[in-house]
Amino acid sequence: MRWWLFSLLMVASMVAHAALPEPVSDLLRKNGIAEENVAVYVQRVDQPAPLLDHHSTRPMKTASTMKLLSTYAGLELLGPAYRWRTELYHDGRLENGVLHGNLIIQGRGDPYLLAADMRAMLEDLRLAGVEEIHGDIVLDTNYFARRFHDAAEFDDKPHAPYNAIPNAFAVNIKSTSFYLLAEGGKLKVESDPELPEIHIHNQLKLVRGECGDWKNQVQFMVEPSGDEVNVTFTGDFPQACRSKTLELNVLEDGPYAYALFRNHWQSLGGKFKGKWRYGVLPEGAAHLLTHDSQPLSEIIRTINKYSNNLMVRQLFLTIAAERVASPATEVDGIHAIRAWLASKGLHFPELILENGSGLSRNEQISAQHMAAFLLAAYASPVMPEYLSALPIPSVDGTMANRLRNSQARGSAHLKTGTINGVSALAGYVHDNRGRRWVAVIMVNDPKASASRAAQDALIDWIYQQP
Repeated sequence: MRWWLFSLLMVASMVAHAALPEPVSDLLRKNGIAEENVAVYVQRVDQPAPLLDHHSTRPMKTASTMKLLSTYAGLELLGPAYRWRTELYHDGRLENGVLHGNLIIQGRGDPYLLAADMRAMLEDLRLAGVEEIHGDIVLDTNYFARRFHDAAEFDDKPHAPYNAIPNAFAVNIKSTSFYLLAEGGKLKVESDPELPEIHIHNQLKLVRGECGDWKNQVQFMVEPSGDEVNVTFTGDFPQACRSKTLELNVLEDGPYAYALFRNHWQSLGGKFKGKWRYGVLPEGAAHLLTHDSQPLSEIIRTINKYSNNLMVRQLFLTIAAERVASPATEVDGIHAIRAWLASKGLHFPELILENGSGLSRNEQISAQHMAAFLLAAYASPVMPEYLSALPIPSVDGTMANRLRNSQARGSAHLKTGTINGVSALAGYVHDNRGRRWVAVIMVNDPKASASRAAQDALIDWIYQQP
């Protein structure tokens, strides 16, 4: 009889609560968000059933929490030590420091090839004996399929860095920093990198007043002209702001990569007589050098902690190229990840993938199935690398300003996700008794952006579990 009662109590303890915790439901109601538009799933990593299950089987839009699936897939399919390789070749002859022929740069999808990496690569080229290039710079980007992507499709902001389109030779995250500097009653606008192809037209007015929401007072217009671009700034800039930075994607991929190449090459004393163009690595080309990226275990830290869309889309296509075929397409990436999930016994019929970043009106999964792959990741050999790549509340990344007054600050690894009508939070919580929980909350509601307090209340509730 005692055994039967004990078993009954154990079963009862594993029955998930469907009702949301009172602090969470109160905050949702206060902000006008219907509970039916919220999905929640909470489960201890060492228990077979959830503690909290609220609409968890309903397909939900994920926003950037979809990066959790893409980066976990990358770690398992490519390995934490995977590195992207950018290769340099030539198709002529190298004599007395002069390359008589074309320099071919073969990009293979490096998500984090910064301007400093470009310079380091060209320093190695100088050390390889190249001083002058009497030919063209040929960019081989065929590792990824060349397909038309409309950067304005998502929200009509084609120059926003988060809308940048993948490219097998994407340099400097395809971004240019524009510094707005108010000094001595005058306003300057400067770019970094400073390239002659970028023509700045400063029509901003320096005005008095609080800094406030300065971005809504500054407008810009980007007008391409061949391999160059005119960027015109208009509107008002409050003097109290002193200095601010706008990150924009203004130059096309090829011209941007070539301009960075030329600037660094010339600053290193290299000479160049030619132009740039796209092409394919010819048979018999001579290898000059290889530039390796950071390992994937480091790359995903930038992806997840700062929610970088371009970088995770590069990873998504790399999975496609390595596991399906090259030139890689997003469809190949979808096939690769679905096959990998199936091999792990994870079948998510409601899952919709598009580009793996969550920058999509279509990508979706249920809270229960997001929790399922988070539980699988926790049991995986790549768990240490995976957890360490997630933002920590009140410490870093997109969670740096969340849960600051909570006892749970510093005790969770959580990925945020936000687009219009969608707000989500998912990851792991380390409670006050040293137990680890998987937590997922997804809000699909016109007022989703007002749900952050309710999300934080859920993390607090988990942290304080008896």
